[in-house]
Amino acid sequence: MEEVHVNVYIHAPVERVFEAVADHERFLRAGESTRTTVVRPGRTERNGLGAVREVRVGKRIRYVEEITAFERPSSFDYRILESSQPLRHHGSRLRFTPRGEGTEVDWTSRFEVPVPLVGNALGALARRMFVAAFTELLLAEKARLETPRAGQAA
Repeated sequence: MEEVHVNVYIHAPVERVFEAVADHERFLRAGESTRTTVVRPGRTERNGLGAVREVRVGKRIRYVEEITAFERPSSFDYRILESSQPLRHHGSRLRFTPRGEGTEVDWTSRFEVPVPLVGNALGALARRMFVAAFTELLLAEKARLETPRAGQAA
């Protein structure tokens, strides 16, 4: 089993960071290649518990994910229901912890690649790719949230 762990500090209040990252369609995008659509809204709010989102990366990779826990503003969990890749997902969690004047975001994910003979090698490769992708998404959000808004002092 592989485990991905990414931790990024964002100099912004926890409520603001949680709101930004929990906005699946806006947060889960990277350049022109990654797009996300909420295909079923959550039970009490669009991006909350029970929401189902479709994540497309490029032309070939597709994930359908369900939000399985949603505790505003401290954490949310999801699991991959369907994948275009051979993947057995054991769950992911994003945790948001106030630290000083900002927020520590901790993203963990556990999975396996159930392919005979080469599954372990593919799993290690997938782990490196997920670490890079999760880091890119969080650093992009960090840049957006830490950039002073018009009319704000730097």
